[in-house]
This record gives sequence, C-alpha cells and structure tokens, in this order.
Amino acid sequence: MEVSQSTSTTAGEMAMATAPEPRRLPAGDGIAWWGESWRIFCAAPSTWLGILALFVILSIALVLVPIVGSLIHTVLTPVFAGGAMLGCHALARGEPLRVGHLFEGFQGNRFMPLCVLGLIWLALIFVVAIVMVATIFLTLGASGLAAIMDFGTANLDYSALASAGVSLGVVGLIALALMLLVAMAYWFAPALVVLNGEAPIAALRKSFAASMHNIGAFLLYGIIYIGLAIVASIPMGLGWLVLGPMVVGSCYAGWRTIFSR
Repeated sequence: MEVSQSTSTTAGEMAMATAPEPRRLPAGDGIAWWGESWRIFCAAPSTWLGILALFVILSIALVLVPIVGSLIHTVLTPVFAGGAMLGCHALARGEPLRVGHLFEGFQGNRFMPLCVLGLIWLALIFVVAIVMVATIFLTLGASGLAAIMDFGTANLDYSALASAGVSLGVVGLIALALMLLVAMAYWFAPALVVLNGEAPIAALRKSFAASMHNIGAFLLYGIIYIGLAIVASIPMGLGWLVLGPMVVGSCYAGWRTIFSR
C-alpha cells in the first residue's frame, strides 16, 4: 500500500526547506491526521513493528541504567523521533521504510540539534515538576500535608483531608495544562529539525504556534487519541503495536498539512 499521492508530492517539495509559518486548518483535519497515519502504517506494517520493538528494547535498556539512564533516554527520544519522521518522509517519496531509519537522527548534522531539543525537553519537564511541587506545598499547607500523612490512622482529620483532596485535584489540572503546553511545543519539533533544518528553539516556537493556530484540530486529535489509547490498552496493550506507529504517522501527517507551502 502506498501513502497518498498528495503526501508524496508535498513532502518532496518540502524536503530540507525552511518551514513557513504554520497555516490554519479546519478542526476536522485532526481526524484526517489519523486517517493518514493508518495509510502510513499499512504501507509497511512489518517494518513499523520492527522499529517499535527495537525502540522499546533500547528504551528499557537505557532506563535500567542507574541514575543517568532515564535522563539519557529523555534526551535521545527526539533523536529517535527524528529518525522515524525521516522514515515517514521516505514512504511519502515512494521509497521503502527501513528499520535503520530509527537511527538516522544520529547521522550527519541532525544529531546535535535533536540532542539540544532533547535537553530542552528535559529542562521543561524539570521546570514543570518543580512548579508542581511548589504549588502542592503552597496549596495544601501544613494541615493538608499532615492530613495526608495521617491517612489510615486514628488521628485522621477528615475535613483537612477533604480540603487536601480538592487542592490536589486543582494541582492535577494545573499539571495537565502545563504538560499540554509543553507537548504543543514539542509535537512537530523533531520533524521541523530533520525535515526543515530548523534550529531547536525555532522548531519549538513553530510547533507551539502551529498547535495554537490549530487548537480545534489539536483537541479533536487528542480526544481521538484518548479513545484509541483506551481501546489499544484493553487486550493486554497489544493494540499499541499498531497505535504506536500510528502516533508517529499522525505527527508526520500534521507536519505535512500545516507546514506545506
């Protein structure tokens, strides 16, 4: 199965050209990105499964490294993502997808910008974590923290615990909003770095602008993602064998439609 002709033509014209400012799309394009991602997956399903399996194995190996493993994994994730975007780009040009595309982000002048992108991503996660910890302490106060510590004991203050529960709910919503903003900045960034040669900061800026300009499509895309994630997780998570590559393809489809000339 081939990726749609419009994808092939546009992607070929866009290769390694500085990305224009993002265009505004109808909200319904959030659905179309999933349709395009399915075609991208069906173009080479066995290879996508091989790429996913290899990425999972490497991720587990990195995370198991004490202290620095998780940090290295976070920094290198955009490098792997950039390689996956190059794989989608190859399919769009009518070329075969290879498992080796996963490592193409490590080659040439792509590696350092993608690593910088990973370092920025790591820094943003730390900032969000620090903000949330500080917010929890300021919101709960001494009585709220004491109520949580006393949970399950005879000295439990139920009114303080109820107040702490509400406060934690508010903090959770704030954390979700912050992570959504960070995700909007990161969403198209790997594709913009490897396919348009954008610098990391410029890629983050354009990705965030694209998400804000197309907030309707972004939210509709996210709602569908939540539904698909629930369905994919039901049969012992086996559905992620398909949904994982589709998420990659949907990011590429979004890049193509928003940043095409």
